Amino acid sequence: MICSRKVYYTLQRGKVERRVENLIIILFLVVIGSFIGGLTNSVAIKMLFRPYQAIYIGKWKVPFTPGVIPKRRDQLAKQLGQLVVNHLLTIDSIQLKLQDQGLKQQVQQKINKEWQLFLAKSITISQLSDKFQLNINSDHVKRLIADKVIDQVHNFLQKNQQKPFKLWLGQMISEKELEKTSIFLRDKGIDLLNNEETHHKIEAVIKQYAESKGFLGNMVLSMFSSDELALKIQRLVTDYLRSEEGSRWILQAVQNEWQNLLHQEVQLIEPLFAKKETQQLLRELIHENVPAEEWLDKPIQEIVTPFANQIEEKVLPLLVEQLFSKLSDSVPNMLQHLEVEKMVENQVASFPTSRIEEIILSISRKEFKLITYLGALLGGFIGLIQAILFIVV
Repeated sequence: MICSRKVYYTLQRGKVERRVENLIIILFLVVIGSFIGGLTNSVAIKMLFRPYQAIYIGKWKVPFTPGVIPKRRDQLAKQLGQLVVNHLLTIDSIQLKLQDQGLKQQVQQKINKEWQLFLAKSITISQLSDKFQLNINSDHVKRLIADKVIDQVHNFLQKNQQKPFKLWLGQMISEKELEKTSIFLRDKGIDLLNNEETHHKIEAVIKQYAESKGFLGNMVLSMFSSDELALKIQRLVTDYLRSEEGSRWILQAVQNEWQNLLHQEVQLIEPLFAKKETQQLLRELIHENVPAEEWLDKPIQEIVTPFANQIEEKVLPLLVEQLFSKLSDSVPNMLQHLEVEKMVENQVASFPTSRIEEIILSISRKEFKLITYLGALLGGFIGLIQAILFIVV
């Protein structure tokens, strides 16, 4: 009886020991498998970035050096450039964004705000010129105006050489204005006729004429002095010009000349305008009569304030619309000239490998940890299967 109990206890103890041994084997293999699986995945992740440079033992290059990303960095940079151009920063996506009404409204609001701030200031064109270092002064403005006027007149004459003046001047001057012109010319003629210089000139002509006629001329001068004859001629012509008949004659002459001018072709004055003297005279007239100094010293706000509402309600929205339209049309050329693909490629290629590693880890650190844990889990599961097979077999 006692022997039977000893045998029984011995058998039971053997079973317990085997179970403990099996449990130890299972735990050992699971722990080893988990450690190896986690370590393998962790090393694999590290090998994406490390080592940064190839390692040599003598002339023999150690396999798997450098890491995957350092080794493929140029290819990665090129692929990222293509990804950005072909799938992210595409022509269609940019043009679609430029058509977004929300974006247009934001830009419009910003421009309107800047416009109101501008109106609240008091700044002259000269001050604005100095601020942006444009170097604009009154002489510069007058020179620009003169150049523009001369160019416009020259282009007009070239374009309309065969056309008569009446196409432009026919309705510009009325009969009343022609009458005023004739009166002006008559008065100027009378003033010229009666000045001292003209009197001396007439007297000299009379003397010269009398001397050329010999005895007869000297006889006339003996009866009337050249001074008296000059005065008589001046009075006679003056009285005629002031008479109704003389006024009609001058008016008729002005009208005839005006009609003749209207039927002349524009090319008539082209040689006159082509002369340097004519252009210089025009420049001098512009320089003397254009109040450029006053313009430059006048606050811009005074000039635009009467039109401020119209500018804000009509001009600025139109400018924004035109801006976005031009930008949208220019997107293909801009991207082509910017060479975005090359830009991204160069930027990525210039990154230190450590910087690339830092960027990727900052984004995917959690996922890499999960991959490590998954490796440990799979390693532990494989160790469990191995332990079971070991125990069963």
